[in-house]
Amino acid sequence: DWLVDYLKNKPAPKYPFPIDATRAAQGKTVFDANCAACHASARTGTVVPLSEIGTDRGRLDTWGKQAAIEANRVVSNMGIQRTGLVEAPLTGYVAQFLDGIWLRAPYLHNGSVPSLADLLTPPAQRPQTFWRGYDVYDPARVGFVVQGPAAERAGTLYDTRLRGNGNRGHAFGTALTAQDKAALLEYLKTL
Repeated sequence: DWLVDYLKNKPAPKYPFPIDATRAAQGKTVFDANCAACHASARTGTVVPLSEIGTDRGRLDTWGKQAAIEANRVVSNMGIQRTGLVEAPLTGYVAQFLDGIWLRAPYLHNGSVPSLADLLTPPAQRPQTFWRGYDVYDPARVGFVVQGPAAERAGTLYDTRLRGNGNRGHAFGTALTAQDKAALLEYLKTL
C-alpha cells in the first residue's frame, strides 16, 4: 500500500531536453482549446465511449466483464485482499491524465502510434509498421526512435494492419495547423 501511495503522488519526470518556453505557452492555449475537455477536466480518468474516440476495439474484445470476474476469483482464491477489477461491460477507453506523456510512447491503448507527432497526424497517414522497444528518445517527434538498424536490432516489429493493432481513431488535433501542432507538442513536453 505504501508503494502504491508513493507512486500515485510522485510527480512525472521532467523533460530532459530543451523546451522553447514561448512556443510551449502558445501550445497551452492550443491544448486548452482542443485537448483539455478530455485530458484536463472532470472527464479525465473516466471512460470515453469507443464510438467517440474511434480507436481499435481489440482490447475491449479481449478483456471484459467475464475476464474481470475470473481474475478477481483467482486473486480471492489465493487469499489476496485487494479491490477487485471492475466487473462491468466495457464501452470505451479511459481519458488519461497526461502527466509525463512525453515519456509514455507508443500511444493509444494498444501502443499503435509511435510518437505524439504521429498522433496529431490523420490516422490514414500514421505509420503502418514500426519497431517498438528501442530506448533512444526522439525529441523532435516526442517518442522513441522506431526506424533504422538500431531500432530493428533492439525492438519488435509492430504492424498496425493486424487485428487488435489498429492505429485509427483519436483524430482529435489532426486538423490543426503545423504551427499549432508544433506548439502543442512543445507544451506536452512540460506535463
